[in-house]
Amino acid sequence: MKFFHFKLWERYFFLETIKVFLFVLCSFFFLYALLDYATHMEDFVKKESLQFKDLIQFYLNHFLKRADLLLPLALLVATIKVLTSLNIKHEWMVLQVAGLRTRRLLRPFFVMALLCALFNWANFQYLLPSSLRAIEEFHIKNFKHSHRAQRQELMHIIKLKDRSKLLYQSYDAQKNAFFDVLWIRSVDDIWRIKFLNADPAKPIGHFVDHLGRNKEGFLEKKDSYEHCLLTDLKWNIKAADDGIIPFENLSIKALWKQLKDKSLITQYETPKILSQFFFKLVTPLLSFLVVIAVIPWCISFSRHLNTFIIYAAGLFGLLAFYMLLDTVVILGEHNVVHPAIAIFCPFVMCGLIFSPRFLKRTCA
Repeated sequence: MKFFHFKLWERYFFLETIKVFLFVLCSFFFLYALLDYATHMEDFVKKESLQFKDLIQFYLNHFLKRADLLLPLALLVATIKVLTSLNIKHEWMVLQVAGLRTRRLLRPFFVMALLCALFNWANFQYLLPSSLRAIEEFHIKNFKHSHRAQRQELMHIIKLKDRSKLLYQSYDAQKNAFFDVLWIRSVDDIWRIKFLNADPAKPIGHFVDHLGRNKEGFLEKKDSYEHCLLTDLKWNIKAADDGIIPFENLSIKALWKQLKDKSLITQYETPKILSQFFFKLVTPLLSFLVVIAVIPWCISFSRHLNTFIIYAAGLFGLLAFYMLLDTVVILGEHNVVHPAIAIFCPFVMCGLIFSPRFLKRTCA
């Protein structure tokens, strides 16, 4: 608890940082929401049933979607603003002359970085998966001009508790049945069904073929039924409309659970899951990297401190780094580079570049 006990000057640093942080965060997100609203204004105006609270909830979900970039961005600007102001007014020098060490003076900024990192970890685990689903449903329901609303998935998948998978092409509302169904119990046991009753309590299949693997290793048809009650087929009715959930929509815990149980995933899916797992695990550390990178330039003693260059270099560097992260995630997902190396490498390299100057300035 001693770490969080602030003195008067620390509270001043912290409050000034909070004010700039919230101002920048709200400003950037307001511009983002305004541009997005302008893009979909035609859909919003024509949708009479759309309420103001639905828009608020939609853009709150968008904030959670972009929080991994917005929070470090706001922290970057707030850190530069507060430290350069203290430096220009010579208040930083006065505090150091009073005997306060640089590392002690920087504590409020690292507390802010810690709070941002904790929020992003909590967001990846608890908030983001449901937010991404809500955004997708809102697009389909309200945006008639959106590619999401016009898309038709070629295949839907339901993962069952017994680790088998139910794949279907489409749902027929009139017959309350799934059309063109594959029930994959294992690589050696597959059921092909033309129509399957969509009631999990009474899973009756129509025009059913049971395929099994023979001694030669080939799949062959063992039995055929015009109607068949599949008593072992049980599924969650809420999962039927999910379709194939992208791995980036899963929480950290869900990704780790799939990695632990290799029987749930294929060799093709493993690098994709690893990439998303490492990305969500490491990205919140970007808040600390931002603070370490800009602090030495902000507290340097100079007669003419060029704050514009610090802002420009900081913003450009952060956006470039975030684009690099997107690139290495793609490389990791396609197994061009091992996902661990792809995701950790940018952080390690930037840490090695910025840490020596930071340590030199703070330990002096």
